[in-house]
Amino acid sequence: MVAACVAGCGGPQIPPAQNYGTITGRAFDSSSNQPVAGVVVTVDTILIATTGSDGSYKIPNIPLGSYSLFATAPQGYQVGALPYASGSIAAGQTIPIDIPLTKQ
Repeated sequence: MVAACVAGCGGPQIPPAQNYGTITGRAFDSSSNQPVAGVVVTVDTILIATTGSDGSYKIPNIPLGSYSLFATAPQGYQVGALPYASGSIAAGQTIPIDIPLTKQ
């Protein structure tokens, strides 16, 4: 009987991907335009990505509505204002946000 209930309930439901947005971008040295790896990019303190060797990052599954994006630079670099960016994201939207860094 328990198995029938579980099968009938269908288990936990995950909202479809189109109910979320995505932020992508690239972190780079503002003077040389070279990619910067190791930048920690955070959306609303819960979704985190770290830039790869090419400086790129991608944060999927961002809940719809307003967001704040923060960037933490690796040693030797600094990021501008905090939050770095903020705005609103719609269903299925991909927002590009590049992060220029300056050497300390």
